[in-house]
Amino acid sequence: MSARAEVVQFWDGEIAKWVNGDHTLSPILEQWKNSYQGRGQGAVDLSVFPEPYGGVLNGETPKLIMLGLNPGAAQPEFQGLHGSFTNQIRSSSYSEWAETVPYASAEWEAAKGVNTYLRNRVTFAKRLHADERVGADRLLFMELYPFHSSRVTASMHIPSAVLERFVFAPLGEIDSEFIFAFGKPWQRVAIMLGLGEGEVLRAAWQTPSREARLYPLRSGQTLIVMSQSGYAGPPGAEDTSKLRRSLNFR
Repeated sequence: MSARAEVVQFWDGEIAKWVNGDHTLSPILEQWKNSYQGRGQGAVDLSVFPEPYGGVLNGETPKLIMLGLNPGAAQPEFQGLHGSFTNQIRSSSYSEWAETVPYASAEWEAAKGVNTYLRNRVTFAKRLHADERVGADRLLFMELYPFHSSRVTASMHIPSAVLERFVFAPLGEIDSEFIFAFGKPWQRVAIMLGLGEGEVLRAAWQTPSREARLYPLRSGQTLIVMSQSGYAGPPGAEDTSKLRRSLNFR
């Protein structure tokens, strides 16, 4: 079984237990949960199901792979035991639900408005590939820490074996040269992951505070961490064009 298939199978089983009322964590998930000890707004919220990834993990090659620190603030009306997303998973599986781009659904947008987080990343993918046909369904999001919290207020000390099994091994099977992460905190995370300080990508950025650092991964892929002052999202049109040229992106 491939690493991707194994991870999909694992999470389908664990989240099926959760949506059916069994909230006992397996030993490896308990270990993962305890690797972060945020307080206040950073406290872990276990009243909603964990979200390890979004998109198609074991299928068609995504147009863009992005890492996140964690899935963000809990939304109990969607992700709680009686939430609408939970009901959808209960009648199918987590992997099937994750492929439907639920956070761009009419139901989500009626309650929360347009998902600018997702929209900005779709726009970035279109510009990066110079292809307006790229849609949200061709993006893959993978979280370093699968449990929800409103903020991240403490360091993560995730065991390397956990990250290898659940994050980097499955992503390493995907035929994609680059993996992206956005925001300056990712530079600290890269050091935590043993990737060092990375190589600064030289480009005449339109935004003066823009920085892109390259971190080679064991898979042969490259993690690209992009940051600018006061912003933790993808670059705009001009700097994406400069990124394409600097990477010889095709």
